Amino acid sequence: MDKRSGLHAQMIESTITRTLEALEITLASLSDEFRDNELTPEQVSKIRNRALKALRFAPQLRQIAVIKGDQTLIDTHEGLTHNINLNILGFDHAKRSPYSLGLMIGTPLNGRFLPEKGYFPEGDIQEFIPIGYETLAPDGERLLIIATFNPDYFNRYIEELHLKKRDRVYLTDFEGNILLQTDLYGPQREKIIPLLQSALTEGIDEKQSHRYVGPLPQSSITVELLTKYPLAVAVVTDHKYSFMLWLKQKSSLLAVLLIATLFLVFGTFLVVRLSKKALQMKDEVHLLSEVVEHSPTIIAITDPAGLIEYVNKSFEINTGYTRQEAIGENPRLLQSGEMSRQQYVDMWQQLTNGKTWTGEFHNKRKDGTLYWEQASISPLINKDGKISHFIALKRPITEEKLAQEKLRLAADVFSAAAEAIMVTDQQSRIQMVNSSFEKITGYQQSEVLGKTPTLLKSGKHSASFYQIIYSELEEKHSWEGEIWNRRKNGELYPQWVVISSRFDPQGQLEGYVALFSDITKRKHSEAVIIHQANYDALTELPNRNLFEDRLQQAIACSERSQTRVALLYIDLDRFKYVNDTFGHYAGDLLLKQVSERLQACVRKSDTVARLGGDEFAVIVPEIDKLATIEMIADKILSTLSRSYLLDEHEAYISSSIGIAIYPDNGSHSEKLVINADNAMYKAKESGRNTREFFNQDMNDDSIKRSLLEQNIYKALEKHEFYLLYQPIWSTDGHTIESVEALIRWSHPQRGTIYPLEFIPLAEESALIHSLGEWIIGEACRFAKRLHSMCDKLPKPIPKVSINISSAQFLRGNVADILSHELTTQQLNGTNIIVEITESALMMDQKRIYNQLDSIVAQGIDIAIDDFGTGYSSLSYLKKYPVQRIKIDKSFIDDITTDKDDQALVSGILSLANSLSLKTIVEGVETQQQLDILRQHGAPMIQGYLLAKPMSEANLITLLQSHVKESA
Repeated sequence: MDKRSGLHAQMIESTITRTLEALEITLASLSDEFRDNELTPEQVSKIRNRALKALRFAPQLRQIAVIKGDQTLIDTHEGLTHNINLNILGFDHAKRSPYSLGLMIGTPLNGRFLPEKGYFPEGDIQEFIPIGYETLAPDGERLLIIATFNPDYFNRYIEELHLKKRDRVYLTDFEGNILLQTDLYGPQREKIIPLLQSALTEGIDEKQSHRYVGPLPQSSITVELLTKYPLAVAVVTDHKYSFMLWLKQKSSLLAVLLIATLFLVFGTFLVVRLSKKALQMKDEVHLLSEVVEHSPTIIAITDPAGLIEYVNKSFEINTGYTRQEAIGENPRLLQSGEMSRQQYVDMWQQLTNGKTWTGEFHNKRKDGTLYWEQASISPLINKDGKISHFIALKRPITEEKLAQEKLRLAADVFSAAAEAIMVTDQQSRIQMVNSSFEKITGYQQSEVLGKTPTLLKSGKHSASFYQIIYSELEEKHSWEGEIWNRRKNGELYPQWVVISSRFDPQGQLEGYVALFSDITKRKHSEAVIIHQANYDALTELPNRNLFEDRLQQAIACSERSQTRVALLYIDLDRFKYVNDTFGHYAGDLLLKQVSERLQACVRKSDTVARLGGDEFAVIVPEIDKLATIEMIADKILSTLSRSYLLDEHEAYISSSIGIAIYPDNGSHSEKLVINADNAMYKAKESGRNTREFFNQDMNDDSIKRSLLEQNIYKALEKHEFYLLYQPIWSTDGHTIESVEALIRWSHPQRGTIYPLEFIPLAEESALIHSLGEWIIGEACRFAKRLHSMCDKLPKPIPKVSINISSAQFLRGNVADILSHELTTQQLNGTNIIVEITESALMMDQKRIYNQLDSIVAQGIDIAIDDFGTGYSSLSYLKKYPVQRIKIDKSFIDDITTDKDDQALVSGILSLANSLSLKTIVEGVETQQQLDILRQHGAPMIQGYLLAKPMSEANLITLLQSHVKESA
């Protein structure tokens, strides 16, 4: 009798444990589907179908639901996705066993299905037990998988045990709260809970108590703890009822027969029960094996010696080993060598002591690739208390490890970033800053947490300035710009700030991230660069760039005040003589003294500028009579003609001044400069050291140019333009790498006119576009003809270089014209080079860049012509897709005698080489020049020394002669 309650308790505990294990594996497999895949609608539908399939194999379950946050993703109950009342399920206080994968057992509730939010089920005769499994979605948010367990499944099993009439069974958690009962729990609660607490305290699986009346037992209570879950089975056996029956027997023989009969009946019951149990266990084992076999969780079972007896499909998929290859092997076939031997020793010691081991493995697949997995390995102990098997439940965590590493790297970057980083919440309260923030602002993190960035305000910006920032953040979710802020010590400083909005996975605004850097040094450098870009380095006078800006401002001011503007264009007479006689240093001293004398001759409102070399200009705004200009010009002539003391030398020079008046002599700044320049040359022709106003004769020259402009139209119609081609050679003069197409005009009256005379006229009008298209088309046709003769010409066939005006680029269709011609001629873009001037890069930079980018995409090289004479800038070489630069002839003319020119050319060649740019030197006319160039590198050469511009026929003859020579 004493063993009856213990036997029943063990049988019931085993059934409940096996059932919960199967349920846990089912929920864990669903969990892996969520963790390994993005939650797309297709994936959610796929997981729901899998949950429905699990319900068909598990009759003890009524419903499976998946909750993300407080929103229902999946509900197998009629496909509904109502939000579920999680507060009454009892998961908040559910304990989790370290020996399971994390199953949570909730509070029993009335009803068949999970209640909706706001509803508490009452009055329903049916019950269910909520079973939960918690995991994380790919975005890190909590996922809860809930199954409703039908307790009648266990009740039917208990009924089939045919317990005595007054025997009672209870299923409780470790706190004594009832989950399942076959009779009222209240009367037995005070007896069961002490036994449960005693078993937990002593660390044993079973605890019994007996109640006696005299020498005879009246009742027995057995409490059996589940091996893997925080539950206990309590069986109460009533011996008093059996004993009263026995007392009614009159005869000891009859009592013996009765007892024998009882034992026979009990034995028969056990046989029948075991048969039924075997059939039931067969079904359950089949279900469990199906779930285990197809579970995404990796499952492996070994014998006590550690040899593998079973692996599921997930093992094969994740390791690369087939079941046949794994069975009979030790799991060490997965060892990568990345883990120490002691880790395996400690694990094995814990397992052989009958304890569950949890941890991580860094294993190696069959193909040699390494991967991480999280494992829970438990020993299975038989009735004799010996270990019969080890079961390992594992899941891959390589991606989680990588995510953790990325998170660690992000934290390192946050800490080590040179830029200050500030993170705020939605109300702009500071949540986190890095060490660079502390260095730049002077504030420690503890001093700013919880405060807003207003503590950094400098007071230099208006409220509307900050309102613009917040408006842009609200509209575009980012803002970038310059802000002046205040350090902790009160010092004001400029910073460059990038602010971005932060959003949670649902798209709701969480706060902001600001990255900023102290740009004090950069601002100083920018000021220096701006000064260098606008002022002459030698004289500190405004340079041509600032001069043009000041001239346009003076014209604009003149229009408003209805006054005139005078432009004095000044060229020094005999400066080259002083420079050549006394040296460049003396020449520089002279230019400095000239600049000082010029500034002394004008008003503070006037602008004196150095345009380059020995050319200066004076802008005199808001004049009302020409006498003022005459007085200033005469004063300049007199002042500049006085002697100059250049160290130990005394020098004399004079000047020639050309004067143009706005608006009389030009309606815009460019025309005014041209007319003043023309007047200056007239002054030189008049004997120098004099001044000349732009007059009618000079205007006649303009008329002459206008007539020439009109002739350009007719020249296009009459085909008077033609192209010559000048070879561009390798440094050794043996190979023609490319040829430059040079336009000429065969004028019927004037003969050959060079482009220097008519191209500026064409650019001032719209003629340059028609002329430019003709040049591009003719050059492409010539390139096609060259390639059609490829068997008669040296390899590779020279490229054809085409000069394109900046005016053409401003129209914005150069890339389309080139593309059309290449398509028409069936020509590859690699056969063409486009030459542009530096001035073109200074115009509409976005439009120019887009066209150049499109041209390069066609395979065409871009070359900067006359490099060094305009706005030479490293930033342009970096910004624009340039492959070649052409050094202007002016640097080559005096290279044999001028060390400065040699240094400049050497520097340009070195710069081009470091930027992987090809270099062409123009205007090489002597062998001595060529020899010097060869000393500084290996640029390509263009000039009269090697070949003058020639006709197409002569060029082809030249190319063919090279073929014969090489033969």
